[in-house]
Amino acid sequence: MFLSSLLSVFTGAGLLAAVPFTVTVKSAGYSARSDGETVTVTQVVKKGIADKAGLQTGMTLLRISMPMRGFTSRTPLPQLNEADLQDALTPQPGEYLELNVASKDPKKKGPPSVFLQSREPVPDNPFPIVPIPKEQLSRLTSQQMNLYFVRLAQSANEARNQPVLKTEQETTAHVVKGRLEGVDGGGYTTLQVHPRLILEADCHSALEKVELSSDAGFKALTLRPAATDRTAERFVLDLPLWKTQDVVQGCTSARTALERTLRVRLSCQGKPALERDVPVKLTVSCSDTLPETLSYARKVLFLREPYEVLVGDKEPLTVDVWLERIIPRPTEAALVELDAGGKVLKRVMALPIPADPRERQTLQAPLDTTSARTLRLAVEARFADGSNWVGAPETREIRTQEQVDALTRQVVEGRAKMDAFEKRFAAKFADPCKDLPATMKWLQAQTDLEYASAEEDGHSFSYKVKGALAPLVFSCHAWK
Repeated sequence: MFLSSLLSVFTGAGLLAAVPFTVTVKSAGYSARSDGETVTVTQVVKKGIADKAGLQTGMTLLRISMPMRGFTSRTPLPQLNEADLQDALTPQPGEYLELNVASKDPKKKGPPSVFLQSREPVPDNPFPIVPIPKEQLSRLTSQQMNLYFVRLAQSANEARNQPVLKTEQETTAHVVKGRLEGVDGGGYTTLQVHPRLILEADCHSALEKVELSSDAGFKALTLRPAATDRTAERFVLDLPLWKTQDVVQGCTSARTALERTLRVRLSCQGKPALERDVPVKLTVSCSDTLPETLSYARKVLFLREPYEVLVGDKEPLTVDVWLERIIPRPTEAALVELDAGGKVLKRVMALPIPADPRERQTLQAPLDTTSARTLRLAVEARFADGSNWVGAPETREIRTQEQVDALTRQVVEGRAKMDAFEKRFAAKFADPCKDLPATMKWLQAQTDLEYASAEEDGHSFSYKVKGALAPLVFSCHAWK
């Protein structure tokens, strides 16, 4: 009765009844008739609530003293429509309804008020849906209003403590001249493309697990927080969702927008599981060049000291390795030596897979310095799908002392030639930019230069002396 009265759609108070009507309050055991001028009790069930309270047939219901409700305070009882009168004369759960009455016999003095109390208890949750419409709010009693605001606060608190699952994902695969050369927002192997998906789970209670599933070909995955008392966790996942060959073929079949759906289930202690379908999208870019930002993305090896290596040296080579740049994370990694064609000659040393892949590793690599050569070192990674990848090589020259001496002589001789030419050039031109065409004609006629050239706009020119290690570049703006 309580809920039905709150959730009813009312036509409004204050309207005069067009024709007489009777309402029956079954819960209290009585009926009353309204003719627009008076409201009269027409029936009282023996031993019912109304009968025990002293309500009698023929009594006139004058007004309602309590509970205070907006629509009964503003409008006299006889002017209430049928729905409003029904609601007004019904005792609310847990409250008394005080009816001011007049006896059916004016000469007899009866009790001025009758108190009715519903047998219905106050529901555990009288407001399962909040907020309620404004017109329903105006019909609440003071007690109901208190319960309502308590429920509003409880609902707001529940909303704040509901499990939250946020996702972030944007991946582009770059196919260059028919080969997959880079992935922005994820990674790849020769067999599979791994878009990166970031899941942010917040339980506001102990986080138990996050489960991922999908259609055929995807191995279900269960994620757990780093500690059992964690309420929130950020998971960074590189998921094998597409075959590399299918992505590459997208450039020939015009399927450059791929999508798969993952079912994510978040389990929190003491709360219903939150389930959501998460779309994972892959854009395929087909071009002839790889963006510069990606061409550097898988540079994972950096060679440091010593920068000069002689045959027979025993000092190891310091190397920095950034395995975080290899996506997906490899199961094994090694420092290897390559031949001039990029083939692996030998394994120099195994590289540890750190617990935190974001850490840079600085390692000491043993060098084979028994012979002079160009040493080409690279990182080889093996992945869970059975494929492997070899990064671009970094080089060190291993020279004999005779080769070093010859290079030193070459540098000294080259410097001497450059100094001699600069003196002759300075003596010839006080301002070489004053008549740049004439300067260039003279420079290009000199037999001890490898080349001489000038920018078309005349802002600069350059030349290289034969035997010198580098060219000289002149800015005419700086000269002036």
